[in-house]
Amino acid sequence: MRRLILATLALLLAPTLAAADMLTGTVTYLQRIMPPPGAVLEVTLQDISLADAPAKELATFTKTDLGGPPYRFAFKYDPATINPSNSYALRATITKDGALWMTTDTVYPVLTRGGGTEAEMILKMVAGMEESSAKPNSDFVNTYWKIETLGGEAIPAPQNSKREGHIILRADGNYSATVGCNMIQGGYAVDGAKVDFKPGPMTMMACVPPWDTLERTLVEVLGSAASFGISGETMELVDPAGGTLATFRAVYF
Repeated sequence: MRRLILATLALLLAPTLAAADMLTGTVTYLQRIMPPPGAVLEVTLQDISLADAPAKELATFTKTDLGGPPYRFAFKYDPATINPSNSYALRATITKDGALWMTTDTVYPVLTRGGGTEAEMILKMVAGMEESSAKPNSDFVNTYWKIETLGGEAIPAPQNSKREGHIILRADGNYSATVGCNMIQGGYAVDGAKVDFKPGPMTMMACVPPWDTLERTLVEVLGSAASFGISGETMELVDPAGGTLATFRAVYF
């Protein structure tokens, strides 16, 4: 009977003991960018007891094929390697081809001296990596391009239930655009950076100022545009002389 009770207790305690040997948590960063292709995330359990010596690595979690953050982690450590008198912490890094891209710059204590088995970690970008992490150019086609300026003038924020000014260029060669009043439709043709907009049907609601003037300006801009340029999430339409007619910003929902 006693053996049966002990065996039952062992079975009940087994999950608890196993859970105590796991470190879990999340890793994230605040920049609105994706990690570079081939990036690798590592979360490492370190013994940081000696201030004048490198930290000793005891266990590591590795994740590849990174999408956007946050990243969850869970990995085992050997409790036999833990000394209650020592200090332990988790460190997270993202590397690309062996080069450090992001790292934690805060100590995340675990296991001893009040530390638990879970951590929520924030990465910081390594100095010099900002340029290599520049956002790729948005696609000309099938992107929601919010109108920022028309004829050098900023577009006011929409009021009441008005939609914001934008243009969407579909892959079938047609577009739809508005400054916040009528919907303008038409076609377009692209040859490299050259673009040619063709007018099409539009709704005929009466537009209050300043959207009535902005709408006429948008029609003129599309009729005058000769080329376009995209840098990151910004697009501009340019006239034949190279002057900027309008600027747009890609918006992702």
